[in-house]
Amino acid sequence: MKSIGDAAKFIIADHNSIGSADHCPNPLGWYHSVAGIENTPEGLVATYRLSDSHTGVYTHIMTARSSDGGKSWSAHRSISHRNVWEHRSVWVAPQLSRLRNGRLVVICDQGRRSSGQDWPMLTRWQERPARGMDNYLLFSSDNGRTWSEPVHIDSVGGEPGYITELRNGNLIYTRTEPARYPGMFQPPAPWGDVYYRNVAVGSTDGGNTSSPLGVVTDAPYFGDSEVGTVEIEPGHLLALTRIGHGGGKFGQPSRIVHSYDGGRTWQTPTLSPVYGQRTVVRMLQSGNLLVTYRNRWGTPATCAFVWSPAETLAFQTTSFLWERDRCSLRDGIMHVHTASGRQSEVEFSLFPALSADTRVLLEIELRRGAGSGVIVLSAGFGLRIDAGRVSLARSATASHESGCVADATVWEGPGVTTATVETGVWHTYRLERSPADCRVYIDGAPTLHTDDPGLLQQVVRFGSGGQLESQWRRACARVEDSAGYSIDWEWDSARGYPDQFQRDRVVVLDYGSDSGYSDWTQLDDGTIVVADYNSCSFHTINSGGPQPVLRCYRITEEDLW
Repeated sequence: MKSIGDAAKFIIADHNSIGSADHCPNPLGWYHSVAGIENTPEGLVATYRLSDSHTGVYTHIMTARSSDGGKSWSAHRSISHRNVWEHRSVWVAPQLSRLRNGRLVVICDQGRRSSGQDWPMLTRWQERPARGMDNYLLFSSDNGRTWSEPVHIDSVGGEPGYITELRNGNLIYTRTEPARYPGMFQPPAPWGDVYYRNVAVGSTDGGNTSSPLGVVTDAPYFGDSEVGTVEIEPGHLLALTRIGHGGGKFGQPSRIVHSYDGGRTWQTPTLSPVYGQRTVVRMLQSGNLLVTYRNRWGTPATCAFVWSPAETLAFQTTSFLWERDRCSLRDGIMHVHTASGRQSEVEFSLFPALSADTRVLLEIELRRGAGSGVIVLSAGFGLRIDAGRVSLARSATASHESGCVADATVWEGPGVTTATVETGVWHTYRLERSPADCRVYIDGAPTLHTDDPGLLQQVVRFGSGGQLESQWRRACARVEDSAGYSIDWEWDSARGYPDQFQRDRVVVLDYGSDSGYSDWTQLDDGTIVVADYNSCSFHTINSGGPQPVLRCYRITEEDLW
């Protein structure tokens, strides 16, 4: 992926700029998150959540100002505060927008909770009367210098997207609501058979009242949430989603959804090439669309992607590649050298096998080299390639924070599950999954098989981990009717990397496992200013990493192509 140089990066807020916020109850200091940024006639205004931790008990909605295009920031102050002891609630994720009349508006969900480890899943948080969430608006009519008290707009909450003002003056935002699907294949913990659906909400009176317009998406194996919206033409809206199913860990990309009647009805979603969380999509001065987002399926980072509204987008594979030099192309072959630990692995992800009826074919030509590590191929079931042996396996399905490739465990169910193979020479491995069985062919010869459904899983991906050298020459995959989508994909090393689209088109603003929830605005001179929060570390705070700070990036549209 392309990246941004350090000269374009600036601090909005860190542990030395808390302004009027009072003493932090966490000895590790403040946790900065959920950035918002807008351009006003008096300069840039940023908003963010200041809390004691990601799952905070003590929260502020903060603002800051910049008069030099984001290079320096001052006037940090709290415009609203909630904590569990005084209010029995916290602010969750403030989102900032600027309306055409110049007013600034923040929408934020407030969740009721107590102290201690009481940060629930969204599906439980919205339950009343046991808990409950609400959405509030805060307004500023003087370019962010003063703000109204929070105005209650709905009693649902649910990760509301930022406010979008339509050409007719109506306001629209999206919110996430829980639903149940008892027939779900391998329902992920802790959600079980509860999934997320997304609803568009509108206001015709400037935000004083609101009412649901229509369902944006309702799909159990996607659970679209944190949906950003943009109006492309009068009444024509585009929405870009985050995948909420299983926390997004199975490999579905964000989905694009269109509405042609101002958000009342929505078309069938299509697959996008990006894997975004908390997507913020708006139109540039050029007429192109820009989305910034947290990339969490694949290499964790804050990313940006620009495209033309006339461009046809489609599914693209992605990669986990924290240490970029572990994968290289030489002499028409992709060379991979990995080491111990998740951050030193290399992995490429395809569209998952979401249901028990999904058919998958994955064929890869590779050679295992020297080392003690492992190669794992997953086609809705796993194949582990060790030195001199191949085995059916259960591969890890967790996100980047855990689930090393090397943790794949050998399957001990019925059937032919292990075979002796000279893995140090070139072979073509073919994995076939059907509702009836799972089979492995090596160089066209049937080698392993089982009809035990206990081996089935959802991820479709390939990679290596541990101390290992390996070479890869070509691959193809077909995923048929996986919850409504079918994917055909081919790659050979003569044409680049498996994730070549991501390398060519997606821009990494900064890597960081605790990052994202970004926003962006464009200055009059065309400069794009993106704000996000980032720990700039592979490790999260729970595993010894730093608390994240709020940052901004000054870039041009040319940087994004």
